[in-house]
Amino acid sequence: MVREERLRKEHEVNPFTAIWLRTRETVRFVIDRKPVNFIILLIVLTGFASGLIGLMNTRSADMGGWNIFFQVLIGGPIGSAFGYFIGAAILLLVGRLFKGTASYADMFKALATAQIPQIWLLPVLVIWALAAPETFFADRMDVEGNPIVVIMSIVMAVVSIWTFVIVCKAVGEAHRVSSWKGFFIVIIPGIIITIVVLIIVFVLFASFFGQFW
Repeated sequence: MVREERLRKEHEVNPFTAIWLRTRETVRFVIDRKPVNFIILLIVLTGFASGLIGLMNTRSADMGGWNIFFQVLIGGPIGSAFGYFIGAAILLLVGRLFKGTASYADMFKALATAQIPQIWLLPVLVIWALAAPETFFADRMDVEGNPIVVIMSIVMAVVSIWTFVIVCKAVGEAHRVSSWKGFFIVIIPGIIITIVVLIIVFVLFASFFGQFW
């Protein structure tokens, strides 16, 4: 009994720190052992982060407090949950092309877990928005070269790139396929959407200019 307890503790994973370098192990740990309330916590926290990011460059420093409260504390988590619901369904279907075996619940948990790096940005974004709202909310062209903007842009770019890598690994783990297959499962929907948008734009332009031929 003592040995089993020791082994259980050895295999405990802290998702908030392990996700960066032990992605697949962390995702499997969350899928297999974390309850629904943990996923809800991730949705809320990542929603707060995405809500704040959505306010950047909007020139809304003078926005009413209730508007900011709604967009960040209410709209952010709702938007994140909706994104996970849709994203999980799409990646589940695409993954079947690669013989993936994830369930919808597995994929939903994997996506929420993969966004944990965004949570690390949350305190930084809050401090930035409160301490220097004139740069946080400003149009980037208006504050180009500002040291705070440059540093934060680099930080957010690095986190965003690594988050994409984590998402590919997380999708691969959820489907129990390689991370490379996870990469293609992630980018294929984006490629299809891009092609569809380009076709629509081409048809609209052709129709518009066709009126003058």
